[in-house]
Order: sequence, then C-alpha cells, then structure tokens
Amino acid sequence: MSPAPSEPRGPGRHRLFYALWPDALVAEKLEGLQAGVAGKKTQRQDFHLTLAFLGEQPAQALPVLESVLNRLSRPDMTLVLDRYGCFKRLDLLWAGMNSVPQALFDLQLSLSMALRASGIVFKQETAFRPHITLARKAKTMPETDFSPIVWSAYSLVLARSESMPGEGRYRILASR
Repeated sequence: MSPAPSEPRGPGRHRLFYALWPDALVAEKLEGLQAGVAGKKTQRQDFHLTLAFLGEQPAQALPVLESVLNRLSRPDMTLVLDRYGCFKRLDLLWAGMNSVPQALFDLQLSLSMALRASGIVFKQETAFRPHITLARKAKTMPETDFSPIVWSAYSLVLARSESMPGEGRYRILASR
C-alpha cells in the first residue's frame, strides 16, 4: 500500500498522475488558444487532461501503477473542446467541454476503482471536472469564444511531474 500523498518528496518518490494526452495537432490548436493570455502558459508538449492525480508515490509503486494502466480499456472517445473556463481561486485558465461524454466519466471512475483495488492511496477530488490547463496565474479570461477543437482521445498515460526548465514539465512513464 502506498503512503499518503501528503508525505514530502524524497529520494525514490515521484509526483504522479494519469491523464489523456493529446496528439500534436490538438496540442498545436490548444497552444493557439493561449494567444493574448497573460500568465504562465502551459507548454505545447505538456497539455493533458488529468484523470487521477496521485501526488507523491514511492518508486516501488510504479510496477503496480503501470499494471493498473494496462488493465484499463484503451480510451476511444471523441472530446469536443469548446469553452474557456477558470478556477478563480487558483488563477488557472483552462479549455473544456460544454458536453462531457459519459465515456470520459466512466473511464475516470474505472481508473479510481482500479487504483483503490490495487491499494494505491491518493487524495480523490470530490468532483471530476475535466479540463486542460492553458495558463496558471491568469488574471483574465479571453473575451472571445473559439472554434471547437475535436480530439479523438486514445492516448492514456501515467506521467511524472519534473522540473526541467525549457524541456517541459511532465514526463510520460507509460502509455496505453
């Protein structure tokens, strides 16, 4: 069983999450939504839709986490990103969906259940609010709508947060 996510990061610990990862074309379109946005913009290679944030996990949990990933059905759904949103408390600007497909909620629930069944301890959000972060420390919302971005979501990943200036913030450890 993994330790609680509130434990400090130390040697052999990783800050991990599961996410849907967009292809290069969708990432390019998302980057285009950042035009005129003030704040710390997400780099193109880092765009993702988080399904479960695991927080700090020990390195020895990685085989179990990869096994959970491999047991999940490969996603095969179309997401239509068609709205801006923000989490004001976090000053976070995001792109999301007016109509979220049930398949996305089902995938997120299956993942959460598989993690619990595998003994992985993590803080679960009270409500799943699917979004893709465009910018942090964003003080204003864009005033215009954008043309919908159609995303055939099929890449599910286990990723790690890293500090690599200029190289991206996240590293994919395993994918399905």
